[in-house]
Amino acid sequence: MNFVHLKVDKIAIHQIFPRGEDGKEVLPGKGTELINFDEDALSDFKQRIYNSLGHDSSAVEMVITNEKTESTPFYVNILHGCNDVEFINNSYEIAKNLSKAQTRRGMSGGILVVFSATYQYNKLPFVGIIKADLYSGYEKWQDKKTGIISLKHVKELLLTPSTKLYKSAGFFKRENVKNDSTLSEQWAVHISDYQIDKSDGKAAAQYFYQTFLGCDYPATSARTTKRYFEIACDFINQMDIDEEERTHLHNVLYADLKAGKSQKVDPMAFAGSYMSTADVDNFRNYLDDYDFPVGPFIKDTQYISSKLKNRRLKFSKNIRISAPSEIFEEFVSIETVEGEAGQDGYRPTWTKILVKDRIVDQ
Repeated sequence: MNFVHLKVDKIAIHQIFPRGEDGKEVLPGKGTELINFDEDALSDFKQRIYNSLGHDSSAVEMVITNEKTESTPFYVNILHGCNDVEFINNSYEIAKNLSKAQTRRGMSGGILVVFSATYQYNKLPFVGIIKADLYSGYEKWQDKKTGIISLKHVKELLLTPSTKLYKSAGFFKRENVKNDSTLSEQWAVHISDYQIDKSDGKAAAQYFYQTFLGCDYPATSARTTKRYFEIACDFINQMDIDEEERTHLHNVLYADLKAGKSQKVDPMAFAGSYMSTADVDNFRNYLDDYDFPVGPFIKDTQYISSKLKNRRLKFSKNIRISAPSEIFEEFVSIETVEGEAGQDGYRPTWTKILVKDRIVDQ
């Protein structure tokens, strides 16, 4: 999400506890006062928000699917304009929703931060939610009776450099939207979770984005993936590079979309891994020219699955080569060579193809 001029208004913190040995829910510890960071701490806190939800972050866009009363989006929608007591009470209801969503006994406790803010020049409402997992080093700072961590160490935890502790969500009020619109129409949602990148990807933090936050992946992920594939292929075909490198880029694009374990596609990470610095900038501009967002998005290959199965090469004389994409990458190598000169002295460009296998039928 590309947002600027972030101004934090209210911050409330509540503590989430793991389920008991009997599997029963333990009610969250309720914060009784709003948090007031000093200037330096607030600056660090805002930087963490930018890092987890901003333009160059790994946050992915989702949509609100649960608009029922007492759902998390319901409380998000009423947080702005609350007085301090109302803000604490409503944010605590959000904490209770998280506690209910963590149904497995092995799920860790942690700190839930709910803050209200404004963003952009016209001060649009913004509500942020951060879950910071607790690790063993903080157990010694817990009150023996209540289990609550002291405010000093809550601040220390929130501002620690370790990003692996965090799941973040940002609800950004859209501009010029009527208040009687659906919550999904009123709020853009971006969620950042380190578990999204793990091999079980989509389901890793389902309790967080779906059960707790009342959100889900956009229904347009398949169309977005298809459009990205087409734009990326066009860009690679137009690049001023030799054919060996072009073939390699096509191969890694196919592999990234087909076999990559992550459920997320990051166009600029792809470009940064395989292209020169100049071409990374060109790729970003190319995406911008097509009004395609350069940030990460959720992968859904259902509309391009048939194309990803096979790599196809087509030559001008109606010569075609086709092979499964993973076989193509391993057993086919391509080299651009200078052809034999014609009577006019012109030397055409030829393509030399090596197949690391024998012919079995023709």
